[in-house]
Amino acid sequence: MRFWLIFAVILFTAYFSIQRYLHPQLNHNSTIDRISHPLDTRLRYRIGDVDPRFQISRQHLEVLSQQAADIWHQGTMKSLFVYDPHAKLAINLIYDERQAESTARQQELNILENTQEYQNSERSNIEKLRAELDQSNREIDIYKVNYETKVSQYNQFVESINQSNQAIHPSVQAQLQQLKAQLETEKINLSQRLASHNQKVERLNQQVDILNSNNQQFNHSVDQFNARFQPRQFDKGVFNGKSINIYEFQSDADLRVTIAHELGHALGLLHNTDPKALMYPMMKEQDLQNFRLTAADLAMLNSR
Repeated sequence: MRFWLIFAVILFTAYFSIQRYLHPQLNHNSTIDRISHPLDTRLRYRIGDVDPRFQISRQHLEVLSQQAADIWHQGTMKSLFVYDPHAKLAINLIYDERQAESTARQQELNILENTQEYQNSERSNIEKLRAELDQSNREIDIYKVNYETKVSQYNQFVESINQSNQAIHPSVQAQLQQLKAQLETEKINLSQRLASHNQKVERLNQQVDILNSNNQQFNHSVDQFNARFQPRQFDKGVFNGKSINIYEFQSDADLRVTIAHELGHALGLLHNTDPKALMYPMMKEQDLQNFRLTAADLAMLNSR
């Protein structure tokens, strides 16, 4: 009886040792979990401490963590993680200067985006005014040609009368006065159109100057933004062997991919050199909204 008991203990120990070797993530499950689920090789995790300054509920964080796990499930066609409110491994949100910096970054980014939207609107208004001025210029040219043609015709008419050396008939005199009055009216209209056109040109030039000045300020603000807020290291989240601690994020998509990255470390993976990969050490070129594991991520997982 004692022999069989010793044999069972050895067999039990060997089984769990081999299982831990083949599935390193099991090192982060509690002994009770492993005994309770001897055939389950998934890493069990839960939501731990959530600082209220992040303004995110535990329920929403749970959803995002499950979506992060799904990144691995969809990429490998395997179930590697499972949410368990009693799990040993906890995902914590810890507020410090990193999140404060991230919040400042997002605020500055919102200002830049709003400024750019305003600049685009002003640029559109300027283009519209330019089109109006082009049309106005064409109309003035036509009006000016017609006016000069009428003036020339009037002068020829007067010259022909003067060359006739005859007394001007009252009806002709009246006709000349009418033509002259019409020319005066058209001259005034032409002057008014030119004045209005020139005012619009002046206004356009002022708007262009303001836009160019604003563009210079905007470009300077962008340079300051880029100098202050460099691409972020993944140390905004860290897996310390006992828990996953997240220190900053900018959006749900950002947080989801960050958790997925740290879950990768929990699987025993290090960083790789593919800038679009989940396990790349910097969040820069990854498609956060529609992220998929890359070949580099899968190669690392398969070579554990």
